[in-house]
Amino acid sequence: MSDSLRIPSSTHSPFLRALLEGEFEEGLRLHEAMPSTETRDDIWLALCLMHLGRRAEALGILLKLRAAGLEDAAPVAAIAYRFEGSLEMATELLADLDAWRLTSFGEAVAWRERSMLAFASGCLGEALAAAQRAWRIAVIDETASLFLPGFASALALVLSTLGQDHAASSYIRQALPLGSAAQRAPLLWTLAGCLARAGDFGAAQEALTQVQATPLSSQAQPLLSYHRGVLARLQGIPEEAVAAFSQSASLARQSGQLETEVYAAASLSAIAAEQGKVAEARVHLSRAHHRAVGARAEALCAFQEATLQASEDHTKAIDQLQSCARRLSQLGLRREVGEAWIVIADTYARQGEDGAALTALRSVAEARAALGANVTLATSVDARPALRRLLVSQAAQGHLGSLCTLWEDFQQLQRSRPAALALTTLGGYGLRLGELPVKLNVGMRRAVELLAYLLLRKEATLEQLQTYVFEQCAPQAARDYLHVARHGLTRAVPGLQLPFDRDRGVYRVTLTGRPLHWDVALVRAALQEGTPGGVTCAAELLVGPFLPWSAATWAAEERAELEWELQRVGVRVARDLQARGQPVKSERILRALLRVHPTELALHELLAQAVQASQGNVAANLEKKHSQLVLERELDVPVLTRLD
Repeated sequence: MSDSLRIPSSTHSPFLRALLEGEFEEGLRLHEAMPSTETRDDIWLALCLMHLGRRAEALGILLKLRAAGLEDAAPVAAIAYRFEGSLEMATELLADLDAWRLTSFGEAVAWRERSMLAFASGCLGEALAAAQRAWRIAVIDETASLFLPGFASALALVLSTLGQDHAASSYIRQALPLGSAAQRAPLLWTLAGCLARAGDFGAAQEALTQVQATPLSSQAQPLLSYHRGVLARLQGIPEEAVAAFSQSASLARQSGQLETEVYAAASLSAIAAEQGKVAEARVHLSRAHHRAVGARAEALCAFQEATLQASEDHTKAIDQLQSCARRLSQLGLRREVGEAWIVIADTYARQGEDGAALTALRSVAEARAALGANVTLATSVDARPALRRLLVSQAAQGHLGSLCTLWEDFQQLQRSRPAALALTTLGGYGLRLGELPVKLNVGMRRAVELLAYLLLRKEATLEQLQTYVFEQCAPQAARDYLHVARHGLTRAVPGLQLPFDRDRGVYRVTLTGRPLHWDVALVRAALQEGTPGGVTCAAELLVGPFLPWSAATWAAEERAELEWELQRVGVRVARDLQARGQPVKSERILRALLRVHPTELALHELLAQAVQASQGNVAANLEKKHSQLVLERELDVPVLTRLD
């Protein structure tokens, strides 16, 4: 092997030090100022250009170096091709290497690039073997060891994708003390991902905070944003996850990082699908699909497409999801296999087929058994209300069986997440931070009404707040009360802000670092499912009218809208159950609805029909008589109805 790139530590040039410290612009300046350069300096110049996003210039330099006989330039050029998404060109370069002309540094880079190409192709076993070989060479070679954090980062990425986050963390911790601040950044955000998946959100946030304190290049920003999104999603704060993934996708698009853009867009699609925003999810998925390079990205996009079909109750969705699970299993993507079975289980649960859902959940448990400490699958279950209710029900009945580990993950997730801010507006007024009531130096009722109005309207001007929330106050008194309420709320709840946008003249609500559990939003999310379980859950949550002591027009409109939405969705689901020959389930739905709407004649009629179908005429007649009594009691007048 050639030794032309071996660099004694005592002779590190200022140019190389600038590269290692992440001062890439300074590196270019030093290179231009050098009266003469050696061959190895042109390699470092190309790496500086790549980090600045000037990959075409870097490729030109590297290809000329290789043509001039420097074989180490070839594996470095493969890095540039991979960043451009030209995996075939990178593969061709590596296949054509003359191993005898490589230094140990070049050999280590070549093995790392083989690992990354195998990773993109979904050959994770091959990727792991190549990354481990690159690591072994880098540890003992003086030049390669200068870049050891980069080799550790690649190895950790493969290990974490295989579900081996603990092993990934151990390699990261070995390399962290050896790198500069710039070199530590990729290690820290990869470590943050490992810690977040293990449920250690505090340590994950600390790792990301360390990265944020480091000056980063434009090429690093998309990846930092992506890992911030991963943490926020696992913490159950979808709004922050969406903001982070959106920023990651935008920055990746600007800097030409196809792979990062694909995974950020796919994550946005997954969150939108969980929230029932199918059209929005399809837009994000289209972006990911058209930029996907490699078998792994293509398989994940195919899985997301099947997920969207399942959210629309597509008849072939289950078959496609099972096919995706098999493909993901072939690629060694253990977490994603579990995710696929979660979507299958959720599809069955939303259709009321609890037995089939539990069978699919047991397949989730099998995938979970192949992972170490990991709350990812529990997070996915928690994001799907129908499936979450099923798991909680199994735990309450003591029927967990093979689902014990998944249930333990679920419980750890609840303990590890930041305390949620619970806003109560149905049947009363209240604010709780976790299990503790929030104490304010202003009136709770007015503060809750202010939050509810802003959450419903998304934003509001001062005049709107004076007119609708503080309608009984004089304009100046309303302004003063608004500022007192804003100050009291932001002091009492860490992360809660009611900022004023001076350019647009509007107030809004922002909550960072913790989820918001607003009872109205929970009712609407349950109704959006359009399932028996969702309707029952919504009826249980609707314990009373919206802002019961408010006489404001906007509160009355929301009150009526919410109750009508429950009745509309509930009647549709009840009719559908009867049409499918499931009158007992229909009866349960209707009784839940009647607790909210006891005077609604149509509900009583449907209930009588369901009882007749399930129990016969005698029981139906008794039910009609009971309904008559209920109507007369509630209306306080004799009632003659079609029930007679």
